[in-house]
Amino acid sequence: MQYTDVVVGTDGSASGTSAVRWAADHAARTGARLRVVCVYQWHLPGPIGSAAEMDASARGQAEAVVAAAVADAHAARPGLDVQGGAILGLPTDTLLTEAKTAALLVVGSHGRGALASALLGSVGLQVATHAEGPIVVVRGRAHTAIGPVVAGIDDGPVSERVLSAAFVEAYRRSCGLVVVHTDEGTPDALARLRQRHPEVPVEVEQAAGNPADVLVAASRSAQLVVRDGRGRDSVIGALLEPVTHHLLQRADCPVLLLREPVPLPDEPDSDPAPH
Repeated sequence: MQYTDVVVGTDGSASGTSAVRWAADHAARTGARLRVVCVYQWHLPGPIGSAAEMDASARGQAEAVVAAAVADAHAARPGLDVQGGAILGLPTDTLLTEAKTAALLVVGSHGRGALASALLGSVGLQVATHAEGPIVVVRGRAHTAIGPVVAGIDDGPVSERVLSAAFVEAYRRSCGLVVVHTDEGTPDALARLRQRHPEVPVEVEQAAGNPADVLVAASRSAQLVVRDGRGRDSVIGALLEPVTHHLLQRADCPVLLLREPVPLPDEPDSDPAPH
């Protein structure tokens, strides 16, 4: 099944607004529809009103957030097909459900301040860890059009799909691609993908030192970092791979995590959103 909607979660914060604008740009770039989601909750009825009144109040606030986000998306990309909805539920569970049927799920980093700006909010971290589809965490220099796309790969079997998505994103942005390779040698798939996308200039960098630190450093001059987002199992449940976890906490640009194979279209113009 092909999923075509870009879904973005927002809570009306500055981080959520940044995620909406990034998602609007991506949807316009890929020809997708944008769906804005605000998840809301309300507490058990108390002295201030009945359950119906509590729900109406919380829903009204969430719908106001959605309306503002839709307006922001239209302002960023006039003519974009944008829909929005307020959903009663738990933020993590709701966004994970949305991820199952989205071409791409977009969330923001909710940290604030000099220290907290480096930390991914708990909802974003849980969604990034458990989402079944691809996810972008919008953080750092979210809207820069300067710099390359960075692909962070090792010599594992998923390197080709990470490279494929990175080539597609670099083509869409008319920018270069920097391949940060954490193992020795040159990725086998690189030559084939260079032939498929000859218009994308490519640099290959061997990661010298801790791969997580190398990728974070590369993010400081990049538009987007693409990384395999598969987690690993532990006695306490699924965990992100350590390099990816560190990247999500410290990156200075949006990070795209892949979980399913990316198609390799014959023509660059027909490249769909990564999924």
